[in-house]
Amino acid sequence: MGALAGALNLPPTLATLLVQRGFGEVEAARRYLRPRREQLTPPETLRSMDAAVERLVRAIRAGETVLVHGDYDVDGMCSTALLVEVLGALGANAVPFTPHRLTDGYDLTEAGVREAQRVGATLVLTADCGTSAREPIAQLAALGIETIVSDHHLPGGPLPDCVAVLNPRRADCDSPDKDFAAVGIAFKLALALCRAVGASENLAWRQLDLVALATVADLAPLRGENRVLVRYGLKLLTETERPGLRALLRSSGSDGKPITAGTCGFTLAPRLNAVGRMDSALVGVELLLTRDQGRANELARRCEELNTQRQALDQDVLRQAMR
Repeated sequence: MGALAGALNLPPTLATLLVQRGFGEVEAARRYLRPRREQLTPPETLRSMDAAVERLVRAIRAGETVLVHGDYDVDGMCSTALLVEVLGALGANAVPFTPHRLTDGYDLTEAGVREAQRVGATLVLTADCGTSAREPIAQLAALGIETIVSDHHLPGGPLPDCVAVLNPRRADCDSPDKDFAAVGIAFKLALALCRAVGASENLAWRQLDLVALATVADLAPLRGENRVLVRYGLKLLTETERPGLRALLRSSGSDGKPITAGTCGFTLAPRLNAVGRMDSALVGVELLLTRDQGRANELARRCEELNTQRQALDQDVLRQAMR
C-alpha cells in the first residue's frame, strides 16, 4: 500500500481502499482513478459486430425500415433512443418500439412481431432484449424480416438464429469487459457504424449523455469501460442539448446543479422508469428524442405526474403489506 500511495501520490487511506477493492497494482489503480477514452476496447471485440454493421449499412443504403425494439426501463429507453438517433442521422428509416409492460410482457414477443409487420420493417434491431427470444425471431424470419440482437442479459440457452447477437455475456464473445449495460453495447454499435460509413465519430460520442444515464440507472458496475463511459457521459449530461433531458432536469429541480451519478440514479432514472411502469415507455423514448422544447416540457410534466402516481402506489402497496 505504501508503494501504491507513493507511485500515485495518494493518501494512505485511499491506497488502502483501492487495495481492498482489488486495485492493488499501480496500473490498475491508475486506470480506475483516471479513466480515459483510450482505455475502451474496439467495438469489434464484440462477437458478430462485423455482421451486424454490414447488415445495417445495407439497410441504410437501401432505405429499409428498421424497427428498433427496446425494453421499457431506462436502459431500454436510452438504448432505443441512441440507436434511432444515430441510424436516422446516417440516413436510415428507424422506427422506435417498446412493449407495454402490462399487455405485451417482457422481451421481444409477438407484440414486436406485429409492430414490425405494421411499419413494414425488413430488419429488427433489439436494444436491451432479444437474447432469449428464439421463437419470436423465428417468426420474424418466416415473415422475411431479419433480426440483429443487441443485449447484455445472460443467455439462458441456445442463441437465436439471426444476423448477429451482440452480447458480451455470450460464451464465445471475446470482449474482456462483461459489465456493460445494454446502452454500452448500443454505443459500441453506433461507433462501429459511423466508422463503416465514413461519418464523423462525434455522432456516436455525442450519445454518451444517454450512456451515462442508463449505465447508472441499470446499476451496472462503475468499473472497467463503464467507468470511462460514465465519466465522459456525466460531463456531457451536465451540458446536454437534448430538450427532453433539460426539461426533466428543470422539472425535477436539478437544472443548473452539477450532474452526478446520484442525479442519474435518484432523480432522472425514477422519473423515466415511472413511465415504463405506469404508462408506455415510448413516452420516455420520445422525451429523449424530441427536438421541440414545448413538447419536451409537456412530456417532462407527464413524467413528473407518473412518478408521483408511482410513489403513491408504492406507499399503498407497502401499507397493505404491513397490514
